[in-house]
Amino acid sequence: MENKSRLDLKDYKILRELDSDFRISFSQIGKRVGLSKNSVALRFEKLNEFMLHNVAGINNEVLGYTLVKVFYNFDFLNDKIQNDIALELKKHPSILWAARFYGNYDLVICLLVNNLNDLIYHVSKFNEKFSSKINQKELQIITKQTFFRNNFIHTNPLLKKYEIKPCEKRVILDETDKRILTELRYSPRINITEISSKLKLSAKTITKRIRTMEKNQVIMGYFMTLDPTKFNFNSYKLLFQTQNLKDESEFENYLSEIKNIKYITKMLGQWDYEVDCVYSNISDLQNQIELIKERFPNILKKISILSFGKRIATNKEKFILP
Repeated sequence: MENKSRLDLKDYKILRELDSDFRISFSQIGKRVGLSKNSVALRFEKLNEFMLHNVAGINNEVLGYTLVKVFYNFDFLNDKIQNDIALELKKHPSILWAARFYGNYDLVICLLVNNLNDLIYHVSKFNEKFSSKINQKELQIITKQTFFRNNFIHTNPLLKKYEIKPCEKRVILDETDKRILTELRYSPRINITEISSKLKLSAKTITKRIRTMEKNQVIMGYFMTLDPTKFNFNSYKLLFQTQNLKDESEFENYLSEIKNIKYITKMLGQWDYEVDCVYSNISDLQNQIELIKERFPNILKKISILSFGKRIATNKEKFILP
């Protein structure tokens, strides 16, 4: 039996509220969906198994950091090499994560850098370590990120979207801010009282600092990440190389309205766009690509489809390191 068949209408209503704001209280959810606080809490425990990870979304650009991705094609990539990559990644704090894919590229590494020398050093060292196995590599600088909610499960899509792009404004975090972000980053529902106890600071101080970081757009929101496989979807990454694209906003807005798309990245490099999406099968994805090509004829010069394998390793973000 499919996992999603275990969810009823109330479960989906709860997921919708959590998707809109993952820090929303159980009592608030209860009022909106017609359940008691305790009933929501019990259902939340069941819904946990449908989630991958949940995060406080942080604006890397306002903190002075740029995302860079490197797409690799290996001669071969087995479990031993993947383990070696995971070990190597730990030596390079600027490399945020590495993930396995299937398609024209086998591996993607994502870096978080605040200067060119940092980028050159860590990419060069990584390339040197695996040079005998790398067949091809493409470096992409991220210029804009647009995040969407999990609209593939909602009958009526949530229209909220969040953008991260270069900005003149810079925010400097002190050690207390970093400690608070460390607690919030991967536990976005953590109680203020619990943070207060861990950091030996008053709840009032914690609340005030979180609100300031939200106001300054350091914290973009609180996000639930569902496991698409639990809903019988597969994860894909599309890479688009465009030509004759006169109106980027029209193209991006069109992509934004596709409920299966979770993330759109504008990039500098061989590829112009990276699109993360979920579909039941490759045939449905290909049909969607044909619709995009029909809507924007002669715009998509080159397309690459990658199937997601697994995250190999993850490092803590530099902006919350002590």
